[in-house]
Amino acid sequence: MYYFKTHYVTASLVKEPQTEITGSLNRSDCGWYQLYSYYLRPESYLTPAELYFEETDETGYPYRLSLLEFNLAEYATGKLDKFAIKNIRQVLYHFYETDTKVIVRFLYDWDGLGIEKEPKDISIIQQHMKQTGAILNDFTDSIYTTQGIFIGSWAEMHDSKYLSAKDITTLLLTYADATSSDIYLAVRTPNHYRTIFEELKKNPQRYKNFDITADELKKRLGLYNDGMLGSVSDLGTYQGWNTPYASLSEEELRTMELDFQKELCLTVPNGGEAVNDNSYNDWKSAITDLRKMHISYLNQMHDEAVITKWKESTYKDSDSVYDGYSVYSYITDHLGARFVLRDCTLSYKPFQKEPAKGSITLENTGFSNLYHPKRFTLSLINESTGNRILLLDSKNSTDLLNPCNWNSGEKVTLPFSFSPLNLEDGTYILTAVLKDTQNKEIFSFANSSFQAALNGYKLGEITIKR
Repeated sequence: MYYFKTHYVTASLVKEPQTEITGSLNRSDCGWYQLYSYYLRPESYLTPAELYFEETDETGYPYRLSLLEFNLAEYATGKLDKFAIKNIRQVLYHFYETDTKVIVRFLYDWDGLGIEKEPKDISIIQQHMKQTGAILNDFTDSIYTTQGIFIGSWAEMHDSKYLSAKDITTLLLTYADATSSDIYLAVRTPNHYRTIFEELKKNPQRYKNFDITADELKKRLGLYNDGMLGSVSDLGTYQGWNTPYASLSEEELRTMELDFQKELCLTVPNGGEAVNDNSYNDWKSAITDLRKMHISYLNQMHDEAVITKWKESTYKDSDSVYDGYSVYSYITDHLGARFVLRDCTLSYKPFQKEPAKGSITLENTGFSNLYHPKRFTLSLINESTGNRILLLDSKNSTDLLNPCNWNSGEKVTLPFSFSPLNLEDGTYILTAVLKDTQNKEIFSFANSSFQAALNGYKLGEITIKR
């Protein structure tokens, strides 16, 4: 009888309904961004009026990303002075104090005059990269990604003297060498990306003085696209001439480049501006391609015609909770990673020596993955005492538990186990939490099961009984 009472333990699960909900929720590192532009002048500080930040738009949508553009045209003949350095630092600190992360772009031109405005010697650009990189390294926690290598009209890597394979590789490596390995970089087109790695492979001796390898660079280099969905070529973003793909039709080339981004941008960010009202940004095509490109951020103000079209279009999918919502709402809620808790299971037989085994299943319905660390935990919370028993912790565990590996468009099942014999009789609440590793704020699941008292999402109740 003693053995029976001691070892006959039951562990049963009653699931909490996991209803998917709509809304942007609390999801850092993604979404619509606002643009802030700063023209830097020698011996001149930015004014207080130039340092401002809009926390929300007119609807209450909270901005979590801001694009900061620093125009260095006044310094095209030499190094940045102490005023420019202090101005850049002051802006970055200003945004450091907000809940947003920043996308950073340095440039010499806002008027489509890249060749005319940029420095006459590449060494000046390199000097600017080293100076600004030293500043960025003090704000790595605030930087979502950077855009470009300073050159071309609007820093979009066209209309520049420095577009040879050697020059763009030299500039990118200079910028990469000057900035922390925690900072993402980005080039304007897939062809720029391929050209750089082909150049590194063909001429490694040219770049031996840079303290970064091709493999290290691949972990940091993404894309940005300010011609997104603007035409079959995304307004020249996809070009086959003078490449091995010259024989492809425009549609074939687009398909190839979308497939390229679908693989690449699972691990590095991609975003920009949707422009030029046309069939490629009609709602079905837009959503399909934004998902393929793994877009995590877009400019909310440009192109106004495209944004308006999305606001006036209705999303239609009878199997989706977004059926009948505006396309704009759907896109807003799916920029970046968006996780939905789908199911949980538990299996245990009395007297067995093996532990109780369970799993939870979640799905990333967002357009992209996470690119900055988050911490996921799964716990049992004793309903009577409040004591928490940690079952899973991505901080010290396998790649499967790393939220950055929960791929866009896929489900992931996370197994867990525990020994009922080691637990007191009673009810335990199975609780999931995803948090930002820097500010510790909760990253929302798109579920209705959040409970403030638990500071997490309730998956179910497990009852232990002897």
